[in-house]
Amino acid sequence: MEAGLLLSALVQLAILFFWFTPNFDSNSLDDLIEEVAFIDNVQITEPTNESKPTDGDFDLTDKEKEEKKEDPRIAGASDPIVSGATSPVDLSPNTRPEYTSEAKSLGITGTMTLEVVISDTGEVLRVRSVGKTLGGGLELEAITTYKRKRFSPSILEGKPITVKVLVPIRFTLN
Repeated sequence: MEAGLLLSALVQLAILFFWFTPNFDSNSLDDLIEEVAFIDNVQITEPTNESKPTDGDFDLTDKEKEEKKEDPRIAGASDPIVSGATSPVDLSPNTRPEYTSEAKSLGITGTMTLEVVISDTGEVLRVRSVGKTLGGGLELEAITTYKRKRFSPSILEGKPITVKVLVPIRFTLN
């Protein structure tokens, strides 16, 4: 019985060995030469159309690269409380985000937080939603509203600085 199992195992190993062993033809070198000759004859031409890259392309045009660059002041923005600076003052307090019709119909309420980067001139450099999202277009509405706002700059040691502040926004239905 043991001899039969041993013989069966050897036959199976031999089948696997021959099954996965590549076939070496005597003319395989000739095939390789023909394939290299084919590759050698390929000509690469530059595209003639000046079309914009599609969603699947990774290349960006020079104009798109310029648009993607952020203001260098954003990277240096700090929290005014941590740095010991004065907090920026909202010069347009009556400008508030409106409820979208979609959010009203869905009955969405809650509080969201925006990260607002305010420059040393009081201009809003960047606004983005951080933390919990509410949906119904409320984030976009809040971001759009805060991009239009003006602030007094934060002051540190008598000089205006660029700061990053977190602004909670509460949406409630009356």
